[in-house]
Amino acid sequence: MTTVERKKISSVSPLPELSMAERLKVVRQARGLTQQQMADLLNVSRPTVAQLEGGRHQPSTEVLEAIVSDLEISRNWLWFGGGPMESTGTNGGDVVVFGKFADGEYIDCPFVTVPVRAGFVELIATEGDYGQYETMRIYNPSPELRKPGTLVFEINGDSMEPQLRAGMLVAVTPVPLADIKYTVSGVYVATFGNQLTIKRIKDNDLLTKQQLVLHSDNPQAGMLTVAGEDIRGLWKVVDIIRGRVE
Repeated sequence: MTTVERKKISSVSPLPELSMAERLKVVRQARGLTQQQMADLLNVSRPTVAQLEGGRHQPSTEVLEAIVSDLEISRNWLWFGGGPMESTGTNGGDVVVFGKFADGEYIDCPFVTVPVRAGFVELIATEGDYGQYETMRIYNPSPELRKPGTLVFEINGDSMEPQLRAGMLVAVTPVPLADIKYTVSGVYVATFGNQLTIKRIKDNDLLTKQQLVLHSDNPQAGMLTVAGEDIRGLWKVVDIIRGRVE
C-alpha cells in the first residue's frame, strides 16, 4: 500500500475553473505521487490514471471518495472546484445542516444515492425527513434550485440515455402533490408504490383518465403507466450537477 506524506500544499494554488481532469492531476502532483503510485492507492491501473488526468474518462464515485479520504482533499473542491483544496473536517469540510440555504454561491441538499433509494421511498410515506442522507453542495445554483426541498439523485440504469447516464448526479425540485395533475413536459423523478424511477412526462392524463404515462428516452426501455392514486411524490429534474453530456 502506498504511504502518502500528508503535507500542507504551498506550491500549488488550484483555481475553481480547473476541469475535473486537471484537479486530479493537481492532487497527484501536490501529494508527490507518480501515476503508478496514484494507481496503487486507488486500486486501478496506471493507464486508467493517465486517462482520467487526460479527461478521456470520468472518475467513479469510489475513486473520488478514496482521494477525499486517503489524500485529505476537500470533497467540494475535488467534485466541483469550489472552496479550498485541503480538507477542513472529517467529511471533507462540506457538510452543513440541511435547510440553511446560502444567500451566496452554494446550497447544501440531501444526496439520495442508488443504495439508499429503497429507504428514501419508505421515508416519503412517513415524515419526509431527509436528514439521514449525505449532504451534497451545489455551487452557483439556479434560482429554481434555491427553493426549499431541493434534492440530489444519482442516475441508475440506462432508460434515459443518451442524455442521462448511470452515475450522473441530478438536482431536482419537488412538485406539490396537488399540482402533479397539471404537470407536463419534462424529466422527473417519480415515486409510486414501492418504486422510484426517472422518466419523461409528455402528456398528463391524470385529469381525464386518472393515470400518468412515464416515458423513457432510450427507445429500448419502454414506458410506464401509473395510476394517479399510486403516486407518492414527483420531483422535476432541473440540472445535471455531475457527469458529462455527450
